[in-house]
Amino acid sequence: MFLKNRSLPIAALATGLAFAAPVFADDLSTMSWDEIVTQAKEEGSVTWYQWYLQPEFREAVGQFEAEFGITVTIPEGGGGANRDKLLAETGRDEGDIDVISLWTGALTEMDQTDVFMGPITAMMPGGDQRNVIPESWDTEGHAVAFWGNQAGLAYNSARVDADDLPQTVEELSAWMEANPYGMGFNVAEGGSGKGFFSSISRVLLPDVDFDDAANGEDQLADVTAAYEWFDAREDQFIITASNADSVTRLNDGEFLIVPSYEDFVAGLQAKGEISADIAFYVPEFGMPGGNNIVAIPANAPNPAAALVFVHWLTSAEVQAGFNQNFGSVPQHPESSDEFSLVPSEQRAYTIAWPKEPFLGMFLDGFIENVVQN
Repeated sequence: MFLKNRSLPIAALATGLAFAAPVFADDLSTMSWDEIVTQAKEEGSVTWYQWYLQPEFREAVGQFEAEFGITVTIPEGGGGANRDKLLAETGRDEGDIDVISLWTGALTEMDQTDVFMGPITAMMPGGDQRNVIPESWDTEGHAVAFWGNQAGLAYNSARVDADDLPQTVEELSAWMEANPYGMGFNVAEGGSGKGFFSSISRVLLPDVDFDDAANGEDQLADVTAAYEWFDAREDQFIITASNADSVTRLNDGEFLIVPSYEDFVAGLQAKGEISADIAFYVPEFGMPGGNNIVAIPANAPNPAAALVFVHWLTSAEVQAGFNQNFGSVPQHPESSDEFSLVPSEQRAYTIAWPKEPFLGMFLDGFIENVVQN
């Protein structure tokens, strides 16, 4: 038998090798979903570059691994480093990344049709139910939202009555005066402090276009009133080390109210790391809400497995699980959001993040004119 196999015609050997070769990403669009799943199982692995909650996600993907027999690896690394690696590998025939998570704003730094495989929503069942317009950015199906976060104000419900929570900038000003050093936040680390500062500034600066992504320098011409508002209240709040530091000190009783994220607070409570007395709300003056997305690089080494993983990650069942376990806002329309900290009526107060490069320049001004003043 061994000798007979060695004597196979070269043409037959070539045919066999061609059959065993992996399917290129572009070919997935011509395959049925069953064929894609079969190919995914043959590829056998997915490397997912995900930058936060890495230990928790390594545990969560066990369900996917058990269902499909596909191993998921989540390397260590921060969001910026992962993005840089993605862009550095774009010109290679094959990269190291199968699936990458990014904040939606990162899409402004790349041509998604060159960097990503897609549109992936056309290749998977129920693709039309995926969120492809996160934060008003149309991914045209090359990336889909898998995580929803909402900035707002966390408070100690044992010490602050819900009826006394400030809802307008005027009410917040009066509350801060009545409760000096009862609030802490950070605009450099964690993000929620940035959202808090920019939200107050939207109210104070009605003539500034926070949604203009083109003219950062021009938009800085008349923002002094925002810096002055915070500088005049410097003896009423504390600059903390980070979003995590703010919530820790809130939980310890130092603060009464701090800016934070819904999913961050919910995740800490799910792990028993902060008190159930810590509650969360979105004030009527508005706070930013956003999405994190996942995409498949055009040169992913395991494109079929990556596509099956993204389909699973953004499914109604998994999104509902993320809501229960992590407090993420579900990104599938059929997912339950019963474990959300924010009541559905408060979602109406969600506003967009200011666009870059203006936001970065504006925040630099806060450091210079308020923190270092």
